[in-house]
Amino acid sequence: MALYIQTPCSLQWRLDELEAIIDSMENEIEAAITQQQIQTGHDYTNIILRTAGKSIVSMREIIRLSAFGYPDGALSLARNIYEHVIILAFFENHKYDKNFSDYVDDYYIDYGIQRNKALQYESKNCTQDAETLTALKDEFNQLKQTAHHRGGGDYWWSGSSSFGQLVKVAIESVPDERGKRFLHGLHFAYKRACVSIHSSCIGNTLRLGADPDFAGIDTSPTIKGHSLPLWFATTSFVYIMGVTYALLNLDYKEHDQDLNDLALFFHKKE
Repeated sequence: MALYIQTPCSLQWRLDELEAIIDSMENEIEAAITQQQIQTGHDYTNIILRTAGKSIVSMREIIRLSAFGYPDGALSLARNIYEHVIILAFFENHKYDKNFSDYVDDYYIDYGIQRNKALQYESKNCTQDAETLTALKDEFNQLKQTAHHRGGGDYWWSGSSSFGQLVKVAIESVPDERGKRFLHGLHFAYKRACVSIHSSCIGNTLRLGADPDFAGIDTSPTIKGHSLPLWFATTSFVYIMGVTYALLNLDYKEHDQDLNDLALFFHKKE
């Protein structure tokens, strides 16, 4: 699925090289899933594979936004890949715990809970269907009763109430200071991404690599500002693919080197 369309940005930022690596990895992962006859299910294997699949899609979207000069849009998607990194890191750090399966079960239960909450809102405020709302509330209570962990927040299944708290736990689990600093660097990029996309944080006027004194809303494409989203996305993607390749017993060495070389290239442009 090569980019083919050559733009000044795609040439400048070596986007065809990045997409070629992604294409190769996707083919290898697909072949391994078929060969190993991996079935869909509510287990950790499927968490990893779904995360890998979502990240591959996001990387392709980032490449296209970058190719046509929209680094702010690319950065907002890079933020999602980083969030996947933190979630996978949590599971990897706990996969030898005796209660590891409880985390996996609750992760899937949370999907049902979030879906239920959305449907409750629809039934209460949109369709005003009292009967359906009652049934959904009963289902919600049953879901909560099957959960192993208690607590509030979007990340209750991990024992953390917020993404920020989950990040803190992930960084604290890293044994060496160099690794901690690296994760802090990634999280700082995440904070920059949040500022770029939140309307309450001047996200509608901020342009990466543009004149910081510009006060208007510029929607024209740019050849600047690509370094941060491409480095942030690729560096995060390296970890996700590493976990995926380890799961499938595939050789990751060459792809790891190629992705890190590109990440270093992007970083030096910052």
